[in-house]
Amino acid sequence: MRIVVLKFPYVSPRFCEMICSMSERLEYEIAGVVSFDLNEKFTSYQNYPIYPLNDIGRLSWDVAIYGCEDEDFKDLLPRIVELGIGKREQFKNLFWLLKQFMIKKYEDFDEPTIQETLRYWQTHELTVFNQHLDANKITRDKVFYDSTCDLPYIYFKTVDGEPRRMYFPKNRSFYTQNGEAFVVGVLNEQQPTSPHLYITDNHKICAGDIVIDAGVCEGNFALRYADISSKMYLFESEKQWQAPLRQTFKDYGDKVEIIPRFVSDVTGGENITIDDALPDLRGKNIFLKMDIEGAEPRALRGAKRILTNNKVRASICSYHNADDLIKIKSILQSYGFKTSTSAGYMVFIYDTNIWNTADFRKGIVYAEN
Repeated sequence: MRIVVLKFPYVSPRFCEMICSMSERLEYEIAGVVSFDLNEKFTSYQNYPIYPLNDIGRLSWDVAIYGCEDEDFKDLLPRIVELGIGKREQFKNLFWLLKQFMIKKYEDFDEPTIQETLRYWQTHELTVFNQHLDANKITRDKVFYDSTCDLPYIYFKTVDGEPRRMYFPKNRSFYTQNGEAFVVGVLNEQQPTSPHLYITDNHKICAGDIVIDAGVCEGNFALRYADISSKMYLFESEKQWQAPLRQTFKDYGDKVEIIPRFVSDVTGGENITIDDALPDLRGKNIFLKMDIEGAEPRALRGAKRILTNNKVRASICSYHNADDLIKIKSILQSYGFKTSTSAGYMVFIYDTNIWNTADFRKGIVYAEN
């Protein structure tokens, strides 16, 4: 396989580096790097010659790999093809390379779900969830505007089917069609077949539970169960979500406490532990949901008192880093929890280290004590 690497002036050089490195691991031959920068100053990149775009036709290649988003390349691709520079199917994004590597890595792996994914990749692109999500079940919720608080919102149904307003930041971009705005797939990751599923038939929030939601974002998890819980502690550090969250939960009064800090294993500055943020609860029924971008192990270490002094069910994200699953299970098991994992696997392409690990990851660790 001979490839050319497409180099764009507005794309970070690390994407070219990732493409070259993965191509070498696959034993693909790199014919050269083709620059789209008319003012390109360099003649080589990682020992590969750099050619101007006009010279691509002189090179012998099978696939051209681009390191930008498909959305950024979609308008440029037809023009390139019209110029006679290759065929449309010869241009691939960098995740095509990752897919080829993972197919080779796992082709003899004795795991039915992984083999199902490899078959899915024969006709589909690699994505975070692959075959596990049904595109036909992706929802579109119409966006309205509340002039009293200057914020957009959608109507979101609780677990009992009651509609509630769920607010978004004022500068949020939405999908638009025929002059109307929509939030697409607000619960997409919570489809029953998703590896990112927080709640199952046997692992759920019960009426009267105290809910701790670390990593609230727009609040779709918390709002869904706000009516049946007895108390909610919502941790969200991003400033853009503070005003929308206050508006979403304003009718719940003291029942919902929003804590605008990072959850960690130490308290200070912008960080706080769950043990320090919550009162000295003992003997309570608690449900803990945690999705905090890879900080889950630290946050769990800072929640030992809450987790060991109460009856707790937990759903903890374990896909952000390659070793999160091991760390999370070890911490929870040291606290006396029984653990299991969600069905299926994710490929977390937003972790740049995935280019080194090329691994399938479990989405959620379930735990009960």
